[in-house]
Amino acid sequence: MIETVGAMVAAKALVSIGIVVALSLIAERVGPRAAGLLTGLPLGAGMVIIFTGIEQGPVFAAEAAHHMVPGFSTTLVFIVIYGAVAASRNEGGLKAIIAPSTAAILGYALAAYAVSLTQIPLIFSLPGIAVLLIATSKLMAYLPNTPIVTRVRFGWGVLMFRALMAATSIVIISAAARAIGPQWTGILTAFPITLYPLILVIHITYRGEEIAAVLKHVPLGLGGVISFCWAVTWGLPTLGLFWGTVLGYSAAAAYLSAFAWVSRAWRQRAR
Repeated sequence: MIETVGAMVAAKALVSIGIVVALSLIAERVGPRAAGLLTGLPLGAGMVIIFTGIEQGPVFAAEAAHHMVPGFSTTLVFIVIYGAVAASRNEGGLKAIIAPSTAAILGYALAAYAVSLTQIPLIFSLPGIAVLLIATSKLMAYLPNTPIVTRVRFGWGVLMFRALMAATSIVIISAAARAIGPQWTGILTAFPITLYPLILVIHITYRGEEIAAVLKHVPLGLGGVISFCWAVTWGLPTLGLFWGTVLGYSAAAAYLSAFAWVSRAWRQRAR
């Protein structure tokens, strides 16, 4: 039994680390807009759903995914606060992350508690979060589009820092799922598990304006992971863990592909 638990924890950690390292390498080579949209990939959420589904069953995982949908309003609170504080101070280095991190985590905690007091059916939470994504994107439009001109190559130490932070969060949330229940599993998974380590490294390495330029593109990208949650909420109990998860990732890919196409067409028309 102990060996089985140890093997599961090791599998969670290795898969989480591998995915976060891959995302980090991709994000380092693309612009702020593409890096922001990459957060729409259901990485942390997907891994929590898969591991929770294996350990607690597809029905439990589907209910957790249901609660992730309104839970992503807490992510929006986090990125709005972090982006605003970082841009206003426009500092870089280790000390620069303290004020925006403290404010954003406090905002997330308050929002998470508020969401935990609600029981919103998916038929209402889905259009509700869609409106919030658009509204948040408009709200953050004032933030700068400062590109990263002089790129700093991140070493493997930095990559492992990102990966270990994300892996630790995923292992803890999925392991605690039975004790905290599907609602809090969903809400806690909505915390930017894979995004926050990336935010910290970019902010430490560059300045507040650069990280704000990435964060302003996150809200509409989150439609991908929300599409994943919506699909697995229906798909897991009906199709089982494997095919329900495949359906979820397909929904996320379809959203991100459609959004990228519409965005490209819109920019070309605006020229």
